Amino acid sequence: MPDLQGDSRIASTTNRYNIMAVDYDLVIIGSSPEGIYAATTAVYLNARVALVTQNRKGYLDKYESILSRTLSQITHLVNQTQIGQFGIYPENLFPIDDLQQAKIWAEAVSSNLAIENSLTTLAALGVDVIEGEGEFCRLPEQALIVGKRKLLSRAYLLATGSHSVMDEVEGIKEVEHFTIADVLSQTELISLPEQIAIAGCSPLTLELTQSLARLGKQIFLVVEEENILPQEDPEASMLIQAILEAEGVKILTASKVTQIKNLEGKKWLQAGKKAIATDAIIFTGNRQPNIAGLNLAGVGVKYSSGGMEVNQKLQTTNPTIYACGSVIGGYDLPHLARYEANIALKNALFLPWFKIDYRYLPWAIFTEPNVARVGMTETQARRRYGNNVYVVRQYCKGVAQAQIRGETTGFCQFLVHRNGEILGAYIIGSQAAETIGAIALAMKQKIKLNKNTVSGLLQVDFPYVDLSFSEILQQTATLFYQQKLQQSRNWRKLLNNWFNWRRNC
Repeated sequence: MPDLQGDSRIASTTNRYNIMAVDYDLVIIGSSPEGIYAATTAVYLNARVALVTQNRKGYLDKYESILSRTLSQITHLVNQTQIGQFGIYPENLFPIDDLQQAKIWAEAVSSNLAIENSLTTLAALGVDVIEGEGEFCRLPEQALIVGKRKLLSRAYLLATGSHSVMDEVEGIKEVEHFTIADVLSQTELISLPEQIAIAGCSPLTLELTQSLARLGKQIFLVVEEENILPQEDPEASMLIQAILEAEGVKILTASKVTQIKNLEGKKWLQAGKKAIATDAIIFTGNRQPNIAGLNLAGVGVKYSSGGMEVNQKLQTTNPTIYACGSVIGGYDLPHLARYEANIALKNALFLPWFKIDYRYLPWAIFTEPNVARVGMTETQARRRYGNNVYVVRQYCKGVAQAQIRGETTGFCQFLVHRNGEILGAYIIGSQAAETIGAIALAMKQKIKLNKNTVSGLLQVDFPYVDLSFSEILQQTATLFYQQKLQQSRNWRKLLNNWFNWRRNC
């Protein structure tokens, strides 16, 4: 006799697994740089992946960053020639007001990179690339609907990026104005007038402000906060502000733009108690997530105008839906988005055990000099560790490479616990963005400076190539040992006794 009860159990189990069967291990929504990166990484892990393009704003964001960096590089060279550095003068080179060449170069760079990160390349790797916009549904099972297709997956990753929106300012609908995206992505960059007022203080805003000033534009920067880098140490913020002002930028802090209007052929801004006349107005705006039409509320995902609500595992309030990049808010930085994508992938494809940890993730603003930081600020370190924190700083003028390049403005600062743990670091200098990674790696790998002061002075903590900017890291580490030695009576007494004994033997 056949085991009907056993067959029934097998059929029941089979049906249960059929109900739970899915098409994909991961569906990525958004063709932003972080979305493409996540899809590439997931498919190399042999996961079955679909990417829904949703919108193409991610490519625009990438282009904005590339054009901003290109402008910074070109205007840095222009600034050097304007002051006759190395005996080179602008009349021997190119017209410094020709922004068209900078734009052409940036477009070429963007085009070359797009080939490496294109949707065609993704498809060739095995990613199911779906052109269109998707919408979540809950019943009869959770899925993403794209046209006539229903995409069932174990997990979903929102990587749609964000876009800039303007604050409600009186007169903003009547007066012509630009956003940062307008200036960097359209022909307005070429035809900008001489006098420009810029409202906002994002990293991209500061980079553009300096570039335009170095190309001869008269810039008035209006900042709502008390200083131009409100989240950073005051000294770093003040130094960058002083550099911009020395290059001709007029800066008005603690002033919110409340009104703009046309008057007698000029555009006028009311910023705090000051009225400013200008020929063009650029607004930074605020970032808002690209989530329109996704029906996130229908699948239990909470969000606000500032971004998605996520936990430390980057899960939204629906645990099968993850999010990364500027769609969750915060700084719009590509390397930060890639780090978040990695955490989300580990949790979505395997087990949700991994948590986000920004402590060891460096970031930089590409002004000249660069501003780069990793870890705690001095205020944060003092609040947590009190007097057990050493603050050591080495200025760029003491570095041979900085002297050779004629770029001696800036410093390297370490925040070090008494036990040698590096709590944070600032570098302000022309090579800061390239150098900060070494400190971030040391912090991530729990590599401490030597708690033995004498041994520390007699070792090289950060190996470097002579006549390179990275020499500043070793110089700063040495200052920690010197400062610690000066504050230790016992060590100084012991050393004095030791050398007295040696001399008298």
